[in-house]
Amino acid sequence: MIRRNMPFFAVVAGVAAIAAHPGPATASSVSFDYGSLSASATDAQIQQFMNTQLGAHGSVTVIGAVASNSYNGDGHVTGPVNRGSVTSYTLANLDSAGNGTFITNNSGGEPASNDILMSFSGLTISSISFDLEIFPDDSCTALSQSGSNCGGRGNPNQPDLTLLANGSEIEQWLGLTPDSNTSSNGIHASAYAHSPDSGAYSDERAPQLLGSSGIVDLPANTTTLDFQDWPATIGINDLVINFSNDPPPAVPEPGTIALLGTALFGLGLLRRRQRVAAANGRTA
Repeated sequence: MIRRNMPFFAVVAGVAAIAAHPGPATASSVSFDYGSLSASATDAQIQQFMNTQLGAHGSVTVIGAVASNSYNGDGHVTGPVNRGSVTSYTLANLDSAGNGTFITNNSGGEPASNDILMSFSGLTISSISFDLEIFPDDSCTALSQSGSNCGGRGNPNQPDLTLLANGSEIEQWLGLTPDSNTSSNGIHASAYAHSPDSGAYSDERAPQLLGSSGIVDLPANTTTLDFQDWPATIGINDLVINFSNDPPPAVPEPGTIALLGTALFGLGLLRRRQRVAAANGRTA
């Protein structure tokens, strides 16, 4: 029932709000398997691929990325030995789809980049998961507490992959010495101790990491993902984003518009009767 002392325009606003109220946000999930990309795909090509996957859900801008299927950390990535030959264990040869391509930060490009930045619009991301690799290189061939090479555990210069959401750090994974029986954020150090650089008979000491992030929950209203690297190169693949689409403002249907018009007309008559009644009360 409408109270007689309720402001007329408040009633009108309430009716209009009900008529134009959008539906609830919709939750969705999209998986980006970069294995279908060519090995030299650029920022623009990676971005186009991701936008095709997103479809009507939204869009993304990608900065600092390049696709690869052969990068092996200057030969320091460990792997299985077969007849004296070592295979670098990278996301390329572990890709579940067998396509063998992942995206890395463009550390050697022009301009060089130490991160992969993804900025989304039309959606907010609630959680993600992805496969990751922290690559060693010739600038950091062993963990050293003395600082003569690269930092040891607890040192800010230890090779890592840091995930930021809307500019705030969410998780960090550290490069580990192969076959060291250590782990970082649930990912164990490589069980293999040899690399193409060290050969089949010497242990590789360059810190590195290969594994899956698991599900990472993100703060509300997350629209940017930043995968940061130190010191040289990181790689990701099989990125899964779970997100919600903000509903667009509702456009009333013709029937709703007619109903709203009828309601406003009725409210106008009610307002007129109240004025007449008030006037008769003053002249009584």
